Amino acid sequence: MMKTLLRSLFNTGGKLCDAANSLTAEKTNQNLKRLFKVRRRNESVVKAAKTLLVHGMTPNKVALLRRLDSEFVAELAKTWNPKFRRVTHTSQWTTKRTVREYFDSGAMLEKICIDLQLPLYSVVLFLERDGITFQEMQARWPDHNDPLVVAYHEIVSRKQTTPQRRSPRLHY
Repeated sequence: MMKTLLRSLFNTGGKLCDAANSLTAEKTNQNLKRLFKVRRRNESVVKAAKTLLVHGMTPNKVALLRRLDSEFVAELAKTWNPKFRRVTHTSQWTTKRTVREYFDSGAMLEKICIDLQLPLYSVVLFLERDGITFQEMQARWPDHNDPLVVAYHEIVSRKQTTPQRRSPRLHY
């Protein structure tokens, strides 16, 4: 009896399965539309999408990362004109001053590198040019196994192997 009941359910020519699939597909499609509409209205999500577009990410990737519909992000990329909204980098003088302020406030070198998104080599170079000795920096140096220190030693070894540029000739 059970076998005949199961056969009658599954031998409907696939109509029952198609009907069930279409219902779930329509419901899922409606849920996606509702999600996209809600996320489009969220100001922080749209602002993050604009920032990613300015940084050069493609509209499709932004749509995937921010869970927005691709048509909306493509329209945003066209209308929001990222050509005139570029990332402005800080000058070296400002960066040097900020590194010095961090160091004078007692921050560890690792925190300076993370906050300013600079390699340890650049931070050390800024501080040395500002008159701070390497011995003064040793107290705030990260652990020897830290990735910053490993990258620092790689950069130092690379800089030592490259030949120095000649100083410009004053007289010919």
